[in-house]
Amino acid sequence: MAKKKKTLPKDFDTLIEKKDMPALIRVFDTCEPDARGGYGKATALSFHWVPGELVRWLVQNGADLEAVDTYNRTALHRHAMSRSGDVSVLLELGANVHAVDQYGSTPLHFAAGSGFNTAAAEQLIAHGADTQALDGQRQTPLECALTRASNIDLVNLVTLSKMLLKDGDPITQKMKDAITRRGEDFEFHRQNFNKDYLEDTDRALTTLYEMYQVTPVKKRVMHDGVSPITVSGDTWPKQFEELWELLVPSKGPAKTVQGEVVRIAGKVRDEIYRNGGGNWHLDFKKMLDAYLHHLSSGNALDTGTLAELALQVHDIRKSGDAPTDTLNYLCELANRWVLMNPDPVLLDQPDYKR
Repeated sequence: MAKKKKTLPKDFDTLIEKKDMPALIRVFDTCEPDARGGYGKATALSFHWVPGELVRWLVQNGADLEAVDTYNRTALHRHAMSRSGDVSVLLELGANVHAVDQYGSTPLHFAAGSGFNTAAAEQLIAHGADTQALDGQRQTPLECALTRASNIDLVNLVTLSKMLLKDGDPITQKMKDAITRRGEDFEFHRQNFNKDYLEDTDRALTTLYEMYQVTPVKKRVMHDGVSPITVSGDTWPKQFEELWELLVPSKGPAKTVQGEVVRIAGKVRDEIYRNGGGNWHLDFKKMLDAYLHHLSSGNALDTGTLAELALQVHDIRKSGDAPTDTLNYLCELANRWVLMNPDPVLLDQPDYKR
């Protein structure tokens, strides 16, 4: 009898998608039950959308329910980490809810903090998962969820919080800070958030503020694009921050020239200061050209300042680098020009995509 293969066929995912059980079972005529393949060199039990019928058949035919991939993750980990992952059959067959991967994370850490899979989290807890287990970063499953949640996760984050935050559990400052950050991020992206989900997500955020006893983040109200642009800050950094909140969208160019000069200065500063110029390319150079052009328009900056700025822009374009003082100066001049030109000017479609 020929020795069975230890590697799954490359089209195993395709067979799963087709839900062709006879074809899936025939794979194991020539492959071991614990043959591996795909991401992380996992066994068939870990493949996304693997049919429950095949899971039962494999275990009945010798597959190891606790086999791990290259990250020491079991099938239970892998299915819990997916938003649509189904852990019911694995739990029915006795999968270990306390298994930890190489980073100390349990399946519940993944259900709560990666997949935001509320159904999986509920089932794991019902099967005895430790809600207070600490991963390698000393985080509980709830802390993982609070730290990693994005705006699309906020509704599920309410459900997970109700599961994992029990009466009498302390609400730490770390938790409060995480909720505040979630609120700040949501408000920044509010204007571009999917309108179909805005009401439910807004309601979820309000619930989270109440649950974690956090002062709600002020709702972001963008400038109407028509009224004169005004700020109240008494220093240029405070004014620049106000202008950013008023005029800069969460993605893409601003609607007005005023918003765009603020956005360009801030984007260039962030790319060089925070990212070390790692993504510096032609679009950034085009943005700086536009920035210099805009500051020369309308009530323009004085000729001496523009001449000095042109030299600085030339150096930044060429090197993708600049001292922090120079980067801040770009922001200061953007701020100055906007205050000199408070009446909004609609922006033409730019020739860059950053």
